[in-house]
Order: sequence, then structure tokens, then C-alpha cells
Amino acid sequence: MARPHIEFIQSQAVPWRDDLWNGRFDGAHVKILSEDDETGAASTMVRYPAGWSRTSTEHLSTDEELLVLDGDLEINGVEYGELCYGHIPAGHTRHSAASRNGAVVLTFVSGEPETSAGEGPDDDAERLVEKVDVLGTKLDTSLRELGVDVDEGDGMLDGFRKFSRIICREDPHTHDQTWVLSAPPLWRNDVIEIHPVVEEMYLITGDLTGDTGLMKPGAYFWRPPGMPHGPFGSKTGNLLFFRTQGGPLSTDFQPGEHLFSWDAKLNPVLPPELAEYGPRVESEAAYY
Repeated sequence: MARPHIEFIQSQAVPWRDDLWNGRFDGAHVKILSEDDETGAASTMVRYPAGWSRTSTEHLSTDEELLVLDGDLEINGVEYGELCYGHIPAGHTRHSAASRNGAVVLTFVSGEPETSAGEGPDDDAERLVEKVDVLGTKLDTSLRELGVDVDEGDGMLDGFRKFSRIICREDPHTHDQTWVLSAPPLWRNDVIEIHPVVEEMYLITGDLTGDTGLMKPGAYFWRPPGMPHGPFGSKTGNLLFFRTQGGPLSTDFQPGEHLFSWDAKLNPVLPPELAEYGPRVESEAAYY
């Protein structure tokens, strides 16, 4: 079945597991947010305990993409704090990894990760993104790199003028993109969106109301290509983490006027195995 459409779960409802992924992730707990049952690629949260470390030289069989939500993580001497991002390609040599105080980390792997001892081939260095400090990076109000020109559409895209973003990564081969999007309070977009690529989102802070209901911090979706969605709005404003698979983001915008409602009915799209983890979380819950 590959990876199912998920829109949306609250990550707080998904249980932590300690029986996944030996090697690099020994001693950590993992939440599976979505998974491709054919390739083993997965979108997860990893919780490292205080004092966790790996000191032997090793490399992973898969890409590892990460965003620290809380705590601290060190890989090869690079320190990752709150909202620090990195992308480590498969085969990249790791000499050390540790967390002094523990950490909760959004972690995306391109297959089932296998750890091998010794140095890796390090043959994909151009795909390495060592670190992006989101909190220390200036936001950019242009959305053209995400395929959005707010001056087009006869005013239909005016809501996007309020957005700003940080591009964390664009893959030099596939052109898959990862970015953080920031939006102010009381924005809404009266448009339907359709993308030709997979779009994946984790809500870091704030709220997001859409056609499947109200999302709160910790909300997550994985949307296959060609799936109409929206309109959307936010009362509080929000900070969102996005990824594409299958190329860069582009959007077919269609009018969605009069379709948006702040009181949208909760109507999540979930595969049977995730139905029990549907949206239910207290409004003040931590975003993991």
C-alpha cells in the first residue's frame, strides 16, 4: 500500500516505542507518524534520554533529516538546539552523537535505517545540510521558491502576502524541498490547493483550521499528490514545518470563496491502523 493519506493526527496521541531501529537509535524511543511499508521510509519523532551517546565511528544506510523540537543533540560535533535543522545523507560518516539533556527530534528516514560500523563512502556530500538554525535565520517574505507568486491570480492569493518562510533544503538531484513557514494571527486563504508532489506538514506552534477540522500544535499530515485541500486559516498564527517528495512545491490554485469556516467539522482522513490516534489533545498540550 506504500504510504497512506493521513490528514491529520495529533502526534501526542501516538505511543512511544522502544522496539524499533537498532544501532544508531539504540536507547531512544520512537513514534511513527507515517511509514511506507514497501521502502521502510518513515516520518517519526525520536526521544533521546539525557546522557544518550554513541562514540564509535559508523554510518547509516539511509538519509536522516531532523528538526529538534526540544532539548539538545550533537552529531559530529555540531550542536543542534531548539528548532535546529539538519539533513545527513546515507553513507555519511558519523564519529559521535550525543544528547546531554535529552531531546525530542522530528526525524525522517528514507528507508529502514541500518547502522554499519566504520567510515561510510561519503559519496553524496552535496546533499549534506549540516545545520540551519531556524530561530537564528531571518525570515524571507518571498514565496517564489515555493512556486507562489502573490501578484498573480487577480487577488486570489492575497492571503499569502502575510506569510514568510525559511528554506532549509532543496535536494540537488530530486529538488525535494523542506521549509519552515510562518503566518500571523487571523489569516485565511479562500483557495483550494492541489500539488503534483507529496506534501507533509508538522504544526510546531499555533493553530490551523482546514477542511478536516482544527489542528493544534503537534498536528501532522502526509498528503499524496493531486489531493485537493483547503481553504485554511489561523486565529492565533502559526509556525509550520513542511516537506515535499517528488520534486519542488508547485500549486494549482482554484477559487474556494465561501467554503472556509472557523467552525469546520472535525473530519480527519486516517487509515484504519491510525484511527485510534485521531485528533484529540488538550489545547495547552506540548507540541509533541
